[in-house]
Formats: sequence, C-alpha cells, structure tokens
Amino acid sequence: MIQQWNWVPRPMLPALPPPRLTADIYETVDGDAYVIEIPVAGRKPEEIIIDATSESLTVSTKPQQAEGDTGRRYIQREQPAQPLSRLFEFPVEIDTDNVRATLENGILKIHVPKAAAGRRKVILVGQST
Repeated sequence: MIQQWNWVPRPMLPALPPPRLTADIYETVDGDAYVIEIPVAGRKPEEIIIDATSESLTVSTKPQQAEGDTGRRYIQREQPAQPLSRLFEFPVEIDTDNVRATLENGILKIHVPKAAAGRRKVILVGQST
C-alpha cells in the first residue's frame, strides 16, 4: 500500500523589522543641549563610532568578528550581529567640540550641546577631548 502524505504548511510568523538602533532623545532642562540615550547591550566602547557635523550626529556599531564557529544551531536569532547605524538630525547647530559620550550599564549616553556653528569631528566613547 502506498501512503500519500498531504503536507499542509503552517502559517508563517510575521517577520521582525530590520534591526536598528533605538533611542530616547530629550532636551536638557536649561535648553542648552540635547541628550541621546541608546541601548547597546553587549557592545564595547571600541565597537561604537560617533560622527558629528554641525547639524547631525551618526551613531554606528561595528561588532567584533565572532571567534570561530561556536557550534550553535540557532532556532531564532534576534541579537543583531551586523553593523547598525542611526542618523540624528537637530533643529539647530550643535557644538561638535563639546559632544561627550559615555557607556554605562549597556546604555550609550551622548550629551550634545547646542552651538552657533560647528564642524565635523569623530568622538571616542568614554574619552574627553
């Protein structure tokens, strides 16, 4: 006897949106600066690049290469392993010389002072200039 299998596909689960950096952005109480808070759990300071111009700020992550094959067989993988980037534009010019960034408890906090004019500068996380 030949048995015939009637395969019925299961409904597909909705796809997750592409990974991106999420952020909270607010103006300081005195109105002199903006603050951007970005969760970057598991990232090291050297994996984060902040590029500032007088009108915008770009935050990018470049994760370190995974060390070899871990032998894991993922059922689902939601932790982004690829580089991520996010552009933040401001309604006024910012002071790129005084942008400060810290990384604490998985939260990248960027203090962005307002300025009359600004110029392009790369900011290193956790280092004052």
